[in-house]
Amino acid sequence: MDNKSQRFWFIHSRSIAGFLLLLFVTLPFVFAGKPDLNPKKALPRAWAVLEQGLTYKDSVVREQAVQSLQYVNAPSAERALNAALSDESEYVRIWAAKILAKKGSLSGKKTLLMIFHSQPQGATNATGPLAALVKMRQLAHGRLKAEAAKALGLLKDRSVIPDLREGKMDNDGQVRDGSAVGLALLGDESETIVFMSALKDQDKAVRFAAAEALEAIGDPRSISSFIMMLREGDEMNRDVAVRTLGKIKSQVAIDPVSGLLTDPSDTVRQNAAWALGEMQARDKIAGLKASLSDPNELVRIKAAEALGKLKDTSGLPVLEAIMNSNDMDLRAAAAAALGSLVDPLAQSLAIKTLDDGNLKTRMGAAASLFKMDVQKNGAQ
Repeated sequence: MDNKSQRFWFIHSRSIAGFLLLLFVTLPFVFAGKPDLNPKKALPRAWAVLEQGLTYKDSVVREQAVQSLQYVNAPSAERALNAALSDESEYVRIWAAKILAKKGSLSGKKTLLMIFHSQPQGATNATGPLAALVKMRQLAHGRLKAEAAKALGLLKDRSVIPDLREGKMDNDGQVRDGSAVGLALLGDESETIVFMSALKDQDKAVRFAAAEALEAIGDPRSISSFIMMLREGDEMNRDVAVRTLGKIKSQVAIDPVSGLLTDPSDTVRQNAAWALGEMQARDKIAGLKASLSDPNELVRIKAAEALGKLKDTSGLPVLEAIMNSNDMDLRAAAAAALGSLVDPLAQSLAIKTLDDGNLKTRMGAAASLFKMDVQKNGAQ
């Protein structure tokens, strides 16, 4: 080999050696930066995210974390729910009791009864400018007690019937209605009949209150009345009607609910998409795919979620696009919707999102991973 050839190979061998050295040094860092997409390894990380949410300063975030625990089939979830029964927020405590009831535990009963029998704080006989504030507090407290009454009905424990009957005599109409719902959930059919009759009342507010009560009860005998509300009701009544029909999973309502995918109201379109997923309306997949282009992001999210329930993953790119937006609430909603898509790509996206900078978004992804795990492996 002549001198020129020797020099050529000497220079290039040094270059190759330098490249290999650089590759040896940097390669570990490249791979270290990639998230581990193993679903089983991701679940402990997802649990850590939910634990962070359970102790967060914002009670709305704590509520979301408690609601997510319904998908976690582990003793640690029940311990966390029992701990949440002592949360400073009454609504967090109510949600903890409701999720425990779904898991077959009555440990939230005492907490619910304490809230149900509580009295509003502060003076009740204020005058002047303070009177309006006191009234607002009383209304908020009545709403709280009504939610506790409905949750008591979910316990399926007949020992709370005397408490709920006492609540039916409360001065606050919200508490009376909530108590009636609780009794209906415990099997008192007379309450359901009263609410069904109230759907025909001339007063729009009475009809709406009755519709909300029947939504909580979920009695299939009200299906025909709610289908009529879809056609004749105003926006609020259309909305509660479509939610109720979705909860009941009414098959006879699929066609009229599908027609609401083009409703003028964003909220009605959103709940119509959700309801079709609950109804397993496979013959409405084309309409749901069209809703993936809806101008409202929440409608697109619910359409993608509904399609996922129908084993169609065509909404995944829509969810991913929304998760890359600057709106934190929309990103969180899209992350939470991933749980309905039984698909490896959706699972990988949820795992990656555990590193998102926003806690609500991370929690949505964490809940989705636990939901996917339940769908794949079943409840333990």
